[in-house]
Amino acid sequence: MNEYIISYSESIVLSLCKEIEYIKSRSKNINNALRTCQNSSLSKRLKLELAKLNSSRLKILNISENLFKKNPEELSLEFLLEISKRSNSTQKNIN
Repeated sequence: MNEYIISYSESIVLSLCKEIEYIKSRSKNINNALRTCQNSSLSKRLKLELAKLNSSRLKILNISENLFKKNPEELSLEFLLEISKRSNSTQKNIN
């Protein structure tokens, strides 16, 4: 039973890590597009997507903080928390 729980939780951590990396990558691409975008409608849609990505990032950060508080010795949770915090640098919203 414990092996199943550990395996299941590891897959959740892995999935959250992958999601954070996707959010980081997509946010970087959106910010690059916003720098050169001349179309106001497209800019508006890109900014909306960036806001949604930021919301998702904040949810994952909250989840990772809560998981880490419950089990601070778990290295994978510490890693998830760290990459969640670092992803903040890609969430700049260009006006």
